[in-house]
Amino acid sequence: MDAVGHFTQQGFIQFLAIEPVEAGGGKAVIRLTPKSEHLNHNGTVNAAVLYGLAEVAGAGAAVADMLEVAAQSYTVVKNATIEYLAPGRGVLEATGLVDTAALKGAKKALLARTAVEVDVPVSVTDSQGTEVARVAFTLALKPRRESE
Repeated sequence: MDAVGHFTQQGFIQFLAIEPVEAGGGKAVIRLTPKSEHLNHNGTVNAAVLYGLAEVAGAGAAVADMLEVAAQSYTVVKNATIEYLAPGRGVLEATGLVDTAALKGAKKALLARTAVEVDVPVSVTDSQGTEVARVAFTLALKPRRESE
């Protein structure tokens, strides 16, 4: 199964009703076609939903090229900063990008059963190309313990 297909099976992705569009090469693009439950009292996409969309894109960019290694490890957000730049209206896309050299180093570290951190910037845009949110994640990728 390719990375997009793998992400489609994830419970949180299904819960948010978001769509993986692209995953691989240090990039992940995740799309949200908002439903009424995604909206806040202003009729725009809720901030927490925007964050969730961005988090999936960021983690997806980090692990898409090493699913076999990721299955033997876990990925968690260590740190995140988010800047909400415009109201989220209509179809939104989050794009996470990871430096390919950083990805290679992360995979090598995980294969050696060593924890590693990866920085992942994510941009969330609307269908007109307006940037709605900008997020900077630091992800911790850690090998599972033998008992897990």
